[in-house]
Amino acid sequence: MQIQIPDYIQVLIDLLNQNHYSAYVVGGAIRNALLGLPIHDYDLTTDATPDEMLQVFSTHRVFKTGIQHGTITVLSKGQPVEITTFRSENVYEDHRHPSGVSFSKCIEEDCKRRDFTINALCYNNSEGLIDFFGGIDDLQHKIIRCIGNASERIDEDALRILRALRFAGRLSFTIEEKTANAIHKQKDLLHYISEERIHNEWIGILETNSLTSILVEYSDVIQVFIPELTKDIIHHSLTAIYQSPLDANIRMAILLKNIPNAKEILERLKYSGVEQSIILSCIQNSEFKLSSKIELKQFLSTLKIPFDTYHRYRSAIDTGYQKENIHAYHQEIHNMHEPYQLKDLVIDGNVVKELGYQGKEIAFTLQKCLNTVIENPENNTIEYLTNMIKRTL
Repeated sequence: MQIQIPDYIQVLIDLLNQNHYSAYVVGGAIRNALLGLPIHDYDLTTDATPDEMLQVFSTHRVFKTGIQHGTITVLSKGQPVEITTFRSENVYEDHRHPSGVSFSKCIEEDCKRRDFTINALCYNNSEGLIDFFGGIDDLQHKIIRCIGNASERIDEDALRILRALRFAGRLSFTIEEKTANAIHKQKDLLHYISEERIHNEWIGILETNSLTSILVEYSDVIQVFIPELTKDIIHHSLTAIYQSPLDANIRMAILLKNIPNAKEILERLKYSGVEQSIILSCIQNSEFKLSSKIELKQFLSTLKIPFDTYHRYRSAIDTGYQKENIHAYHQEIHNMHEPYQLKDLVIDGNVVKELGYQGKEIAFTLQKCLNTVIENPENNTIEYLTNMIKRTL
């Protein structure tokens, strides 16, 4: 089978071959090529040691990104490419990291250390597609399967539990029975994984097409790091999740909507301040009454996140939310440049101060002006607002 390799990748393979080293594209690029999915980056593996690679690529710009583990990054035609020496890994000491790595001359040995069969496929133009562990068959049957003994693979690196869920959800694949059993049995090994890494994988899981299936089938796994997500809460969230866009923040807001300590959960999982703001704003405004254009403008004046995000969240959770009408109102407000924020007023604090107000009175007066023009946009003129302020002196 012929797989199209970009020129900037092929020149690196050719250069290694010219120096009597073998080289292959490996992993996700080959998987995605066979599935007809977009390829975001290409990883190469070779029997050249790191020192030998540095010699081969002496005329290229090279970064020693993980050279102690056999990985360098080569800049090829402006594109960064990771190249790693064939290796085997020693005993894993903490269910995440090997105690050491040993360089190898055997491509099969290198593939054996990878997580799933579909991620252990190799290719180059001279040898074609290489599949040691049945990855092609698993791709055809839409299966996620650990290489070798599933329990051992997960014991080596517990993050593979969440990677399996992410790949299954993203590709709409089924997790093979022995792999699934190992995931359920060894789920508590996730306690060895840092919150930052769990957060990164969890975001990927939330953005998958098959999230509802994962939530139902692997709720016990998710409860290891979000124990507040009971089966009952998950069950009552499924319809909204199914109707929601593939947006991690919106979906997290749906799941946490009825959990009192949502902020504590987000902090525990190392959500950024921006992510927390989006999720908590959605939750806090879940029931805000929006039935007219004026109410929408009043809401927009206090909303701290993009309205489109809130609109998609509300559309998913609230069957009574008149999303078409609200969308039309929002478009009209935008197209007509109708004021709904303090910065939209034709006057500012300096004008109010000149009219005799001080301190907190200035902010109060500006807010009163904003309330007026929200209801009657045509009153957003210097003459009208200054006269209104003078009448209240």
